[in-house]
Amino acid sequence: MEISTLTMYHCLAFVWYFFVAYSITHVKTEERPSEVFLYGGQWKYLTVLNLFVFISFWTLYTYNRELVYPKSLDGVIPLWLNHAMHTAVLPFALLEIFALPHRYPAKKKGLILLGFVAFLYISWVLWIYSVTGEWVYPLFALFSPPGLAAFFASSLAIIFALYNFGEFLNRMIWGDSIVILDHKWKGK
Repeated sequence: MEISTLTMYHCLAFVWYFFVAYSITHVKTEERPSEVFLYGGQWKYLTVLNLFVFISFWTLYTYNRELVYPKSLDGVIPLWLNHAMHTAVLPFALLEIFALPHRYPAKKKGLILLGFVAFLYISWVLWIYSVTGEWVYPLFALFSPPGLAAFFASSLAIIFALYNFGEFLNRMIWGDSIVILDHKWKGK
């Protein structure tokens, strides 16, 4: 893909993310359920921090929407914004995979960095709970402490699996090619 096309695509993706984050801050404040956006604001939700949450959100939503997106939010967050946060991210992610090859760090380094970011987010969620007594996601209230630890561990395993799958797809689509400016080069 041409550099100008890639630049335009990445600018569009950034503007989309900024627009969605801006839109979230302007939902009808007088109609919000009391627990929404209190301590930690919108930044306590993984959706806002990292829009590529398509799989986990829609899986849990299909199982029991009250665990991740209570019906009380329907009158607060417009349907288009829900889909902007939880559905539109899939086409962006797929386009990113097919638009250009990505250089992954060494496996160990990549998984350590990913694990560190996951640890930071889990720490943030636990901190919010310790301060407010309310879980960021109602799903967490269903677990005992060992169950919650198991949930976090299994979530991390799924994240690692998705990381490895992304690396595999990148290799299957692009081989060992990397993009430097507008030229493709073969190599490590």
